[in-house]
Amino acid sequence: MLRLHLTKLLTSDNNFFSFSDRIPKGIVSATASVQALLPLGVPPDHYYGVHDGKVHHPLGAGSYVYKKEYISSHIRYLGLPLPTTRVNKIPHRFLPPSTLIIHIGSQPNNSPHIGTIVVFILAFLIARDIKKYYAELHRKEDLPTEFTTWIENLEVLVQLDIVDTSPHNDESYVHDGINYQKSQRFTKAHHQFLPDYEEIMESAAAFVGGRIPYRLTNQETLASIPSVPRIIEAIVRDRERLGSEIAPETGVLALRSACPHERCGLAEKHGRKNKYSISPSGSAIIEFYCPNHGYHLVDTSNPKQVARLEFNTALRSLVRTFAYGIQTAESREAAHSAVVHGGTPTRELIHMRVTGSDYAGFNSEQLLWRQLILLKPEISGLAIKPPVITYAPLIQDWAGSKLAKSLYVDKGAYEYLQTTGMGYMLSFNEMKKQGKDHTILFREVEKWLDNPRMLFRSYSIEYLHRIFEQEGAKEVVPSQ
Repeated sequence: MLRLHLTKLLTSDNNFFSFSDRIPKGIVSATASVQALLPLGVPPDHYYGVHDGKVHHPLGAGSYVYKKEYISSHIRYLGLPLPTTRVNKIPHRFLPPSTLIIHIGSQPNNSPHIGTIVVFILAFLIARDIKKYYAELHRKEDLPTEFTTWIENLEVLVQLDIVDTSPHNDESYVHDGINYQKSQRFTKAHHQFLPDYEEIMESAAAFVGGRIPYRLTNQETLASIPSVPRIIEAIVRDRERLGSEIAPETGVLALRSACPHERCGLAEKHGRKNKYSISPSGSAIIEFYCPNHGYHLVDTSNPKQVARLEFNTALRSLVRTFAYGIQTAESREAAHSAVVHGGTPTRELIHMRVTGSDYAGFNSEQLLWRQLILLKPEISGLAIKPPVITYAPLIQDWAGSKLAKSLYVDKGAYEYLQTTGMGYMLSFNEMKKQGKDHTILFREVEKWLDNPRMLFRSYSIEYLHRIFEQEGAKEVVPSQ
């Protein structure tokens, strides 16, 4: 049992007392020292949290509902076929060949931290387990030929959507009180970090047996989906309500397009100076301001211009949810129509997303699902089957705050992690430098999926560091 001397403890009234006795048996210390919660005038020192080393996974809400049927529930929500309780076990719908795309995303302005890696491997594990579910069903059940053919043709892949339209912070400035920025897409600054993302994807694919393919895309791929012009037009028509709801600080849509002049690439960050109009044909015309070259426009009737659009986080989430949901509905209709007319059914495309749980709760309810309901009438004539969104456990620092790359990328936070040997939590590159085996994290997340109640909670950096230390010690072969 680990024991540490405590030199100081912080009491409830912010006073300190000292003691020299060892921690009582059964109590262990968090491995990180914390330089916080100090009264004014007290010099920084090391303070230790103590705990009994026991980890609890209490049931409640999602952890109660999905404690046993996590994967099968995803399958049901995605609209994938499940056998019925009838004798013939034929699902109650037409079965065209299906491709399930499990999306993950990241802004590549740094080497991925441990929270990002958790999201990535969880996506691959879910993909593997969905395929495994059907493989076991095929093996155990006497299924009709139609269902077994569908199982054999099912494709599941993981897609990393690189947000290359995120800002390159070194190229941002303020002019006349308006924020302007250049994107990673324009400066290509993110290219230095892409090898780390590719390495994690390759390793995760190998970890799940090499049977889950993956691919990387950028934001132009999203903006080039055929339904996006219609979605943008609906957003522009409802911009006053929508702007005030998803961007309450500015009240306007954070819709951007980089200045097309060579070597410029500036975009107005918050869309304060944007001008909007609807053409006689119904397309949206958006004028964007550059402080160096004036206004330039995007007309939604021109797909190449639409592909230049950039969105902030909330708007991007809304656009992609509509676009992927419409693509699923249209692909299913096309597959059915092909069979009705005597042709070969085309492949249906089904979308799912895995992201961090910091986007769950009030954020998703108001900025995404509320807007889908209110904006849907504007996109008349287009059916939508929204993607299923799964939230990965949040990785938190000692105080319960999420591990935020924006803090250490921009402001040099988390120095205590560096001084205590836990800097590898902040960067996959640092993890490799320290010789840490990242598959230890893969195996830990795999345990969470095997016992789904463990997915409906957060985990501290200190907890994961303890896992690395314990599992790493097991891998060390003692010298003879």
